[in-house]
Amino acid sequence: MLRRLVIVLCLLGSLRAQEVRLQVLSTTDVHGHVMAEDTYSLQPRNLGWAKLATLIRQRKALNAHTILIDSGDTIQGEPINYVRHRLRRDLPDPSMPIMNDLGFAAMALGNHEFDFGLEVLREVEQQAKFPWICANAVNVKDGKPAFKPFVKVRVGEVTVGILGFVTPQIPRWAEPATFEGLAFEDIVASAKVWVPRLREKEKVDVVLVAMHSGLGEAQGRPGDENAALRLAQEVRGIDGILSGHTHRPIVTRHNGVPILQAHMHGLALGVLEMTLRKEQGRWMVAASEPSLLRPTDDTAVDPAVLALTAELREGTRTYLDTFATNLQVDMDTRFARMEDSPVMQVLHRSLREATGAQLTAAACFNAGLYIPKGPTSVRQWYALLPYENRVARIRITGRQLKLYLEHAARYYNPPYMPELVSGELGGYDFDTVDGASYALDLMKPVGQRVVNLRFQGKPVDMEQVFTLGITSYRLRGGGGYMAAMEWSGVPELVTKESQRNLFLEHALRSPTLTVSPDHNWRTIPFLDRERVMQGGGR
Repeated sequence: MLRRLVIVLCLLGSLRAQEVRLQVLSTTDVHGHVMAEDTYSLQPRNLGWAKLATLIRQRKALNAHTILIDSGDTIQGEPINYVRHRLRRDLPDPSMPIMNDLGFAAMALGNHEFDFGLEVLREVEQQAKFPWICANAVNVKDGKPAFKPFVKVRVGEVTVGILGFVTPQIPRWAEPATFEGLAFEDIVASAKVWVPRLREKEKVDVVLVAMHSGLGEAQGRPGDENAALRLAQEVRGIDGILSGHTHRPIVTRHNGVPILQAHMHGLALGVLEMTLRKEQGRWMVAASEPSLLRPTDDTAVDPAVLALTAELREGTRTYLDTFATNLQVDMDTRFARMEDSPVMQVLHRSLREATGAQLTAAACFNAGLYIPKGPTSVRQWYALLPYENRVARIRITGRQLKLYLEHAARYYNPPYMPELVSGELGGYDFDTVDGASYALDLMKPVGQRVVNLRFQGKPVDMEQVFTLGITSYRLRGGGGYMAAMEWSGVPELVTKESQRNLFLEHALRSPTLTVSPDHNWRTIPFLDRERVMQGGGR
């Protein structure tokens, strides 16, 4: 009897030895958020590395077989990134010491890694004790990968291959000079080369894809910005996809492949739990379960994060608290997408000053910002323009101007519908135009909504030529405006300075700043402010 019991225990032990529980922890689109607070209002929020690090350490303590992976957009976004890359190059990027300390295995490149140029990108890459991976960014000269395509990680007896990709639409997101000499291939086409190599030549047991690209469509096209569903649909041999770029929380499965996206700014930690069993001498994924773990009010702030970033955070605080100007009127962005407002007028004014254009097109990026009249600091103005876009001047016809505005009008549904916002454009892609007057009749069909379009009091002639000031993001195709108005050509001007710095220069030039809306545009009918406040217009 005792002998049988020993044999059974040995068999059970042998079975357990043939099973491994692998834990993959994923972050993405943290954009340099360090502290658990809103950078501009300084109100506490459950996000950032300070709380993510606590969750990561807790999860690692539960399973020694843990791999940490980031899916990109890590070194740009917060003011602390701008201060480091433009003003304090003597200090490390804020995220790298944190990620080194936590033991990250790899980071896929994001499109915003290129914002400060290749010199800064490579400099920060050297600070990382883990590889930055990207298989579809290649050198134009020889077609070879410009970064390490993948990394192999040994976890106990299991070998995990982590393959990296970035959205191929980098030329739409970044200035040409910031990725000079590089080209970006379709993600799926590249994966069809690299996944078999990992399986057959590198002999990995598990293939994970870390991609800075969102879901997209399963029946999408080569070159699509977001391609996770198409990747799962068309490429066999992938055990898990850790996506990014679209700033959405995603927990799903397609064609049997788990797809996990950990939201943005550290609002969640992705957790992919995998069970591996050894069959015929090979480790196979028997089960996988993706989920998101969110920091809460009870999640402690990690002291190591605070210590590692202390000097750079202090320098950033000094920069953000610098006096800007005395504002003579309240600026409320909540209604900037439904009516002309002081905040949009000051954006248009600075854009016109920078480009000398007759017309300007601008969007309200942050629809939850309130700047009261009185003394203001750089911190408050920075919140309006957090990205590194430049500004440009182009020439368009009256017909193209109308098409531009018709494209913007797609943002809204007819007001009798339950949802005011159609979802076809993000709020940051809803442009208003200053220098002309017009109305958007939301009761009319899409494509026929722009009415009473006038310039200097006269109806716009469709053949009339105007100069238009826009952001470089629009110029490169962001938001779809260039395609919508069928524009192609060469800009007359592209500034060297970012839109934000030009705007700050405009605001800092005078000790007082006053601006009032000229009510050059409106919706028909007027939209209900209370309904917008309740979220119908966000």
